[in-house]
Amino acid sequence: MLPAILFVSVLFTYSIAWLLYWTMAGPMTLSKLPLDPRRVWRLNKVVFSVIFSNLSLIPIGVSLLQHRYWKLRGSADFVENVHYNPKRPSNKIDIYMPPGHAKVMNVKSYQSTERSGVESRELRPVIVFIYGGAWSSGSKWIYTLVGERLRSMGYVVIVPDYTIFPGGKIAEMEQDIRLAIQWAYSNCADFGGDPQRMYLMGHSAGAHLCALTVFNDSIRRTPTGLFGSTPGAIASSPILTSLFNGAFHRQEKKDNIGMLPRLRGMILCSGVFDISAHYKHETMRGVEQISAMARVMGNSEATFRMWSPTAILQELLQVSTRIDPSFPTESQTRHQNMLRHLRSLLPIETLVLHGDQDQTVPARSSSELYMELKTLQLSSSAQFRIVKGMGHEEPVVALMPCFGRKAPYRQVLMDEISQFIDGDDSRRR
Repeated sequence: MLPAILFVSVLFTYSIAWLLYWTMAGPMTLSKLPLDPRRVWRLNKVVFSVIFSNLSLIPIGVSLLQHRYWKLRGSADFVENVHYNPKRPSNKIDIYMPPGHAKVMNVKSYQSTERSGVESRELRPVIVFIYGGAWSSGSKWIYTLVGERLRSMGYVVIVPDYTIFPGGKIAEMEQDIRLAIQWAYSNCADFGGDPQRMYLMGHSAGAHLCALTVFNDSIRRTPTGLFGSTPGAIASSPILTSLFNGAFHRQEKKDNIGMLPRLRGMILCSGVFDISAHYKHETMRGVEQISAMARVMGNSEATFRMWSPTAILQELLQVSTRIDPSFPTESQTRHQNMLRHLRSLLPIETLVLHGDQDQTVPARSSSELYMELKTLQLSSSAQFRIVKGMGHEEPVVALMPCFGRKAPYRQVLMDEISQFIDGDDSRRR
């Protein structure tokens, strides 16, 4: 009897691991299926961890269906499925408005039919929320409750869908985020939002996309002469070379995609900011083959660095601080001018949040990004918060309204967001 139980147990665990590989690890052959029992065990731990986590979210799922398909249906304070990217019409935006800010809109043309008189209303801060999902899953409707929570705090909330793998890779994702920000800036006033108080907020892979899009845009808008007095200054950096001369940049110029407006702030929650380091972490967990991240980012160390916000800042520092022995004073002046120019383009403020119990994305991902900002003297308006006891999902799950479910980090997160956006005004609410 015992041998039979052992045989069934081994068969069961290997079947789970092999099914994961066959369905999620890309093109597969039998020779690539995992045989090492340690890897098989790690994969099973991940599977059952996800199952138990999802079971605990059933009350939130019920609340989600109630809000999305009953409470919000026909509401004047909610507009769904607005197009923002003509090249990818399946990607759309949902808009959540605080009560009293709803207007009669012609959604198909993206324009308000009652644009006059919008100044008579108090315009509210705008949050563009970018969800996570390991660059391969997620949908704006899943984050309906996040939109509900943030709008109840007095903000106009815009939640876009964006391209996910295998429908596209990182370049397409970054372009979608850029277009969503531009759309929000151009149209938010029609929904009671203030384009001068626009915030970009992201969680996990969404936080990575926020930082990547904003950093890349700011660097591209910096005069190349500020990176070095010699023609080879940019050529010595693969990342800067790609940003200024790469295929993605050429395609954006061809498509006439404009630059981003300057954001009032950016909120980065539990983000992946160093792809190489996170790949090593995924390897330790045994999930690097079933994760889409490596394929999304180009499957090489060079491309991992190219799409890592932390690595971008590191290489920016190395190039910009290189001293020309013949002109040391000029080199230092150029470096300070470069930093001053970048500060004028980056968000006015940045809030980086991470839980110290995050096993999916270790907190050092956020702390290292913050240290690079500090080293580059770009952190004077940046804040870094470690939330004790908080895991990976809580920055969004805790914000989701749900009857009967305790959310121990909800008030902490709401206070951080309110204080960051409203400052002293938040205490009067």
